Amino acid sequence: MKKFKSCGIWLITTLKEHGLALEDQLLEILGIIYHHMPVLRQKEESFQFMLEAISQIASFHMDAVVVNLLQKPLPFDRDTKTLWKTLAENPASSGKLMRALIDKLETRLEDDTAGIDAISVSCAMYEVLLAGGLVTGFYAQLFTLLLKLVSCTLGQKMATSILIHRRRVMQQGERQHIPDPCRLSTATLKCLQAHAMREGLAKESDEGDNLWTLLISPDTHHIGVCALASLAVWQHGVILDIMEHLLSSLTSTSENYRITGTAFFSELMKEPILWKHGNLRDVLIFMDQSAWDSNAILRQMAIRGLGNTASGAPHKVKKHKQIMLESIIRGLYHLARTEVVCESLKALRKILELLTDREVSFYFKEIVLQTRTFFEDEQDDVRLTAILLFENLASLTGRRWKLFFAEEIKKSMTSFLLHLWDPNPKIGTVCRDVLVICIPFLGLQELYGILDHLLDQDQMRARDFYRQICVRLAKKNQEILNWEMIRSAAVKLTDAIVLNLSSQHLELLDREQLTTRLQALRQDPCISVQRAAEASLQTLLRRCRETSIPL
Repeated sequence: MKKFKSCGIWLITTLKEHGLALEDQLLEILGIIYHHMPVLRQKEESFQFMLEAISQIASFHMDAVVVNLLQKPLPFDRDTKTLWKTLAENPASSGKLMRALIDKLETRLEDDTAGIDAISVSCAMYEVLLAGGLVTGFYAQLFTLLLKLVSCTLGQKMATSILIHRRRVMQQGERQHIPDPCRLSTATLKCLQAHAMREGLAKESDEGDNLWTLLISPDTHHIGVCALASLAVWQHGVILDIMEHLLSSLTSTSENYRITGTAFFSELMKEPILWKHGNLRDVLIFMDQSAWDSNAILRQMAIRGLGNTASGAPHKVKKHKQIMLESIIRGLYHLARTEVVCESLKALRKILELLTDREVSFYFKEIVLQTRTFFEDEQDDVRLTAILLFENLASLTGRRWKLFFAEEIKKSMTSFLLHLWDPNPKIGTVCRDVLVICIPFLGLQELYGILDHLLDQDQMRARDFYRQICVRLAKKNQEILNWEMIRSAAVKLTDAIVLNLSSQHLELLDREQLTTRLQALRQDPCISVQRAAEASLQTLLRRCRETSIPL
């Protein structure tokens, strides 16, 4: 044992004095040490001497040692991880080690693509970060590089060929695990963020671990990036450095990286202090260009950025209102992707709050017509935002568009009245508010009483509400009511309902009363009502026979 200790001390002393001259033998020495590590582990003291020897070699030849270790197969085995940990725990060279890895990753991501060599650097960084050490001096650059790597590996699969030279012998029944490159990159970024939180450089996300799940999926990556950006805003000094490093993403040849950068900056556009000290004026130009992109996610994020400008720099909205409105309104025509439509509706709400009726006048009619098309959309968020926007538009009619808007309200009343009892209670509340705003345009102030009653009654029945509305409208507009057409339409609607009722609901129907009413309508003076009543009665008889329900 004493001989081993003496040899170890002699080795370390020699390396300290002559380590610089070992460059020619470096690869051979590292190879021998790595080869014998499984045996050396069995003798703790000898093993520690070998690790210290690696540290001494690295203090003279850090770049060469890093290059050598990065050539180890992925995922790193136990011995490779130990070597990275040893280098990271050496206070004299840990900073030099991280700088070397950052330079390597930056070089390997220069063309905005990520190969296995970039993944290796990320895995090495993960081991180094796990070993501890401060990241304050490297954080902004390292954060940007790792976010870029996550973006460039999104959706990639790691080739199985990189695993064939692994030294580890697999146990019986153990499956070979092929890592996901994006997951590996994200794990390193997550580790970095944990360090940053401990050092006061970032905040913990409200999303928790779900943030990282969002990041690694191509469908939700942009949502995760926005959440990540909101955490970085907390430290203004740090975020300004990140913005500088990330600006090139907006013009990247990689579509994924453009999406990442656009999503990140879209969140920053709402921060006034970043408009004052950052380079968001240039970003606004790129956002406007990307709002016309063929990629739906990129387009959505760009439109979000334009909308958020209303919070961060209202004066910019005033200055560039024409190009911003044209880009956002264009998004309302992207009917294949409701995310783009919804983002456009939200952005318009934010921007229109800053503009006068004269400033909006040229676009007013188009915005109103497009907004109305989404009142019956299947997506709750789209319906809700469209109705909210329509409410905002009421204050921007001016004298020029007042009559036009009144006509559009008439066309929209059915939607507003029906959605008072929308399955989504938020939409019901918004419809009530928009009716209050729109009633003056129709000269129907007497309807306020019914709406007030709706507010006072927690559970006012929809049937009673609609009956009161119809009575008021009928009294006010008797001269335009075509009662024959109304009776005919009512009977035809009855026919359609009976035809489509389930047997269970058909049994609950008051069939005797319905039959009596239909027979009476067969004697109506209007021939179209007679025919509709006869058809409806026959439908009722047929459905009762089919379901064996007595009439």
